[in-house]
Amino acid sequence: MSDYNYESYCGMYCGACSIMKAYQTGVKDPFAEFWSQSGAELKCRGCKSDMVFAGCAEFGGCATCNIRTCAREKGVDRCLTCPEFPCALYSNSEVSQMIAEMLPHMTTIAINMQTIHSLGIDAFLEEQEAQWKCPDCSTGYAWYTTHCSNCGKDLGDRKPYKNAFDKSIFQQLTPPNPDEPTK
Repeated sequence: MSDYNYESYCGMYCGACSIMKAYQTGVKDPFAEFWSQSGAELKCRGCKSDMVFAGCAEFGGCATCNIRTCAREKGVDRCLTCPEFPCALYSNSEVSQMIAEMLPHMTTIAINMQTIHSLGIDAFLEEQEAQWKCPDCSTGYAWYTTHCSNCGKDLGDRKPYKNAFDKSIFQQLTPPNPDEPTK
């Protein structure tokens, strides 16, 4: 059995998580590199594990995710199995839009939930594992990886979303360093 859990509560596929991939392999896509340069420890085993990435907690990251907290409190495996689904927490369009602008991979959640509902979690996980492997050499890659770390193949057209990670959005939101004087 793997020490990693690729299933999430909300429908995100954790197996393509930039932080988890960096923790597993040492290979960093632009998202993981941004957090690494910010001094965050790149450690995560999946949002259903006890080791989740805390570095982006200020921005609603896995460690402080309200959906994760809610599902754990209610004892549900995923939002789909909750009798209140879809709830305001899951459907909050203002938050969803903001997150989608910052993290385009989050736009796949609704489609992923439909796939899980239609095919079941096991088939979804198999489908996602195949999607997030290089078609030439089968090396796994993360959300914002542009080229395969093993063979160099361009992976830009393989993602189910168009945008790339824009670190400037996060740099604008990064809390000030307490050691630096205020301007």
